[in-house]
Amino acid sequence: MFSHPSSTAVKSIPISSVERKTFRLDCFRFILQGFIDVEFKTYVLLIAIRVFDMSNVEKGILAAASYIGMASTPFALRFFTQIYPLSNHRTVALLLFLVSTMVGIALYTHQGLIFLMAIFMAKVLYKQTLPFVTDIYHQNYPKERRGWIIGQLFMILAISGIVFAYFCGQLLDCSLDYYRWILFLAMLAAFCCGCIFLKIPNGRVLPADGKSFWRSNLSILLNDRLFTLVLGLWSLMSVACQMTFPLRLEYLANQRYGLHLSNSDITLILVTIPTITRIGSSLFWGKFFDTQNLAIMKIAINLCFLLSIVTFFFTQNFALWVLSTLALGLGYSGNLTAWQLWITKIVPSPEKLGIYVSLDVAIMGFRDAFSVALGYLLLSYAVPLPRVCIIAIVLIGISIIGFCFLTKHPRLN
Repeated sequence: MFSHPSSTAVKSIPISSVERKTFRLDCFRFILQGFIDVEFKTYVLLIAIRVFDMSNVEKGILAAASYIGMASTPFALRFFTQIYPLSNHRTVALLLFLVSTMVGIALYTHQGLIFLMAIFMAKVLYKQTLPFVTDIYHQNYPKERRGWIIGQLFMILAISGIVFAYFCGQLLDCSLDYYRWILFLAMLAAFCCGCIFLKIPNGRVLPADGKSFWRSNLSILLNDRLFTLVLGLWSLMSVACQMTFPLRLEYLANQRYGLHLSNSDITLILVTIPTITRIGSSLFWGKFFDTQNLAIMKIAINLCFLLSIVTFFFTQNFALWVLSTLALGLGYSGNLTAWQLWITKIVPSPEKLGIYVSLDVAIMGFRDAFSVALGYLLLSYAVPLPRVCIIAIVLIGISIIGFCFLTKHPRLN
């Protein structure tokens, strides 16, 4: 299962006991993580709309919670490496136990404000794990097949997500009161993921550079021009996609657009079809990452997102919605693989991995929180949905042009 089908060099690399045990535990973890991801990306917002009838501002806060969590990862990195040092696996386990606790609070409350605060904190804490998980991948999986292995795990994640999404859609169509069972499963999954991380063989504590928070991050942005340029181009694409992704649910679920789709139809369009596409393309993108230039990969991903926007918001044709979500799933799968691992390819030394990852995650958090809030803000001021999409199309186009100039850069190979 570990061998790369097109590379004899990768096949000859022996599989260590650490790699084998990590992969086995990750298989179980990604099954459970599929529950959590679908819950946080789709169903908490759907519950906010149809159970608690939240305002646009509240929905914007909820949608931006994950990105606010990403923006704060440098502070978590500093805390768990300098103030209260913990090994990677213990840090992630502790954060996931806290996520489970927050989801449990949302499960038992009947008040919209408490639900909002609890889910907000759960999503923030969930994103704090990213720098530590990335370092586990870097330490436990060899670089020659790291993308291929992550591609396999993302297939498991996608299959788990589609099963959970179908179950949740059917459950909510029976009665909206069953939303508590959905929250219960997410709470249980987060707790079990924490227990799994305690068994993953990685006792390393991310090295601290000894510099202040702002000095560390600003020095990287000023001195590593390639890293800064890639972040900037990636940000243009990310702003466009994150600005429009919550609006897809708004477009299909809000009665003002006159579509009147059932919960099952919305789940099919926004979750099931993209997830099936992720299943079919995960290994392709993993192999692509291991063997191709990162800039070429990003151009292909951006083209997928561009197609998904053009064929979704400018029509009410179900067949075009299917095409749109196929392209969305393909682009999301590639972007997830690239984003999870691209720092391991571009970082100048392993000792700087933690600070590079935390900086990348923080900048992504700021830009995506801004993007999601901007999408809802434009709707609140009655800006027509097509105009919002045109802005997104222009941003993705600029990103594609920028990456065309980086296709021959050696650090991106």
